[in-house]
Amino acid sequence: MNNIYLKFHELNTRRIHEDELGVLDLSIYNFLTYVDGFYELNKNIFIGSIDKKDYFAFVRQEGEDLYLDKTQIKNLMANDVVLVQRVKKEYKLKLILKRGLETIVATVEKRRHGFKYYTDKPLGKNIIVGDESLVVNGSVVKLSVMDITHDKIYASIEKVIGHKTDPNIDILKIVAYHNWPDPDMDVLEKAAADLKINYEHEFNTRIDLTDKFITTIDGADAKDLDDAISLEVIDGNYHLGVHIADVSLYVKQGSLIDKEAYKKSTSVYMANTVIPMLPRKLSNDLCSLNPNTKKLTISCLMVINSEGKVISYDIQKTFIESKYRLNYDEVNSFINDGVSLETEQLNEFIKNAHDLSEILATVRRRRGELEFNSEEIGFVIDENTNKVLEVVSRTTGPGEALIESFMLAANETVAFHMEENNFPSIYRIHEKPDTDKLNNALEQLGKLGIKFNKRAIHNVKELQKILKEVEGTEKEYIVNMTLLFAMMRAKYDLNPLGHFGLAARYYTHFTSPIRRYPDLILHRMIKDMVLGENNSLRQFKYYESILEEVSKHTSKQERTAIDIERDVNKLKSCEYLLDRIGDLFDGQIIQILRSGIFVKLNNGIEGYVNVRNNYHNSNYDENLLAYQINGKLYKIGDKVSVELIDVNMIEYEIDFIFSENKRGSRR
Repeated sequence: MNNIYLKFHELNTRRIHEDELGVLDLSIYNFLTYVDGFYELNKNIFIGSIDKKDYFAFVRQEGEDLYLDKTQIKNLMANDVVLVQRVKKEYKLKLILKRGLETIVATVEKRRHGFKYYTDKPLGKNIIVGDESLVVNGSVVKLSVMDITHDKIYASIEKVIGHKTDPNIDILKIVAYHNWPDPDMDVLEKAAADLKINYEHEFNTRIDLTDKFITTIDGADAKDLDDAISLEVIDGNYHLGVHIADVSLYVKQGSLIDKEAYKKSTSVYMANTVIPMLPRKLSNDLCSLNPNTKKLTISCLMVINSEGKVISYDIQKTFIESKYRLNYDEVNSFINDGVSLETEQLNEFIKNAHDLSEILATVRRRRGELEFNSEEIGFVIDENTNKVLEVVSRTTGPGEALIESFMLAANETVAFHMEENNFPSIYRIHEKPDTDKLNNALEQLGKLGIKFNKRAIHNVKELQKILKEVEGTEKEYIVNMTLLFAMMRAKYDLNPLGHFGLAARYYTHFTSPIRRYPDLILHRMIKDMVLGENNSLRQFKYYESILEEVSKHTSKQERTAIDIERDVNKLKSCEYLLDRIGDLFDGQIIQILRSGIFVKLNNGIEGYVNVRNNYHNSNYDENLLAYQINGKLYKIGDKVSVELIDVNMIEYEIDFIFSENKRGSRR
């Protein structure tokens, strides 16, 4: 069906010339109209994906969803792509073009007459597996779907994920569900250990920066240290060096390590664990800029004046020796509270670094950067029991902002150099927000009492003004999230389309090649073309030919990694609350819908108050974005107390009721 699916996918959006269509089964032509050498879909034919309910389904499409009754859906699964035909006033299923269910994660249970396969979310069909020699009672497996009938799913075992009693098995199931690449890490670790690097040659052909005062600043538990900084103030100018691990020296184009790194394209950070893009021999050892060790780097050396302008720069292969490994907590304590660091030299270094980061932040603010104050949820987990001990909401401090400012400066400088010299490159782009989405977001904010100039809503300065006015108030989180959701998603592209959120004309990702593939391939292009190691026309054209696909693939993998991280956060939040049913928590209303109210607890966990199910005496006010429940008004931004009433470990859903408005008030 894949060939048919691809053809109909195109036909759903355009006409196809007869030479393009190829040879299809004769019955397929019944759904097509032929006009002047082109084929198009008949007017009564529609294509969409299935939203399946118990006794009916909808075909989702750009226009109005189409209804299928129970006689049409026996063989359908959620998210199947189908072709339906309108017959009078009804819609008939004609073809399943593509199955939405391609893989299954299941737990195996031994029965008297064989094995039974159970999924967390029931599929409504028996799963039939061929070769079962790899499984035992309690195995957790990933299955590849081969065929689906009205009552059975035929599948084969793609891999055994683990056993239901294994620690972190729920996280491994999430990773498998998202089809994240899972290479044999033992083979990759051996390949990394067997690498032969001529260090003597490298030291002789690079700029020696080991005499510079260089340090890393990372999270306390970070192990992949891919960036370090140096800073000197000379004649009123800041000489900033951003030194990045030369991962491309170790990961050669086309090598086994490179191919597997490209499949992932990014590391995935989840609760207390990480799936690294590279073997740990590289990420935590050979490429990590650990202190008091000579390391091979690519450096962006910038001279920045007191107004924050980069007045000169140089990009070179270097080797460094980091003098200290600082963490964000101690840097924040020094900047915020004056808690001295290990030496006076460190104190002076961080003071100057903080001054420069503030200057750079001011420059970005003036040109139109949108400063979203985001929060991240973090988990304190017992290493022995794997139990979540505490959930905390993490915010960005001046130490994190300092490093971010310097990395942004390096990223912009490298992007500028690549574009100005017409080199092929991969850029990080963030396009302007969609007009309708932005208008809807601002309409929501208007209902919250946020004042803005309606005639200037597409001016970034107006958005900056809104963010500034709510900073430090109870509405800050809600306004930040509302505007963030209206923004386009940042992605990778071979064209320098600019970065709206940063108000940057040129922007790329140069600073994290240990954990991001776009940075790694950029380093190769820098060495080949900027530093002249292989600036042949052939190599130039090679990069031009692959960058579009690399950009699409790495953007897609980044989105999948974010989805995995989000699902793991939901899982761990639910685990933390599972034995706290009946407990009271303080939080804030962050969203109100007709069906209910979303509440964010002070520790960052989000849950839902189902108003329709829990309160009969309630009224939704669309103009105020508020709910009247038993005479009490609940508005977005209100601080509330809630009682936990349910935790759904299948759907990762958390249900609350308002503690001052118990469900008993329904009667």
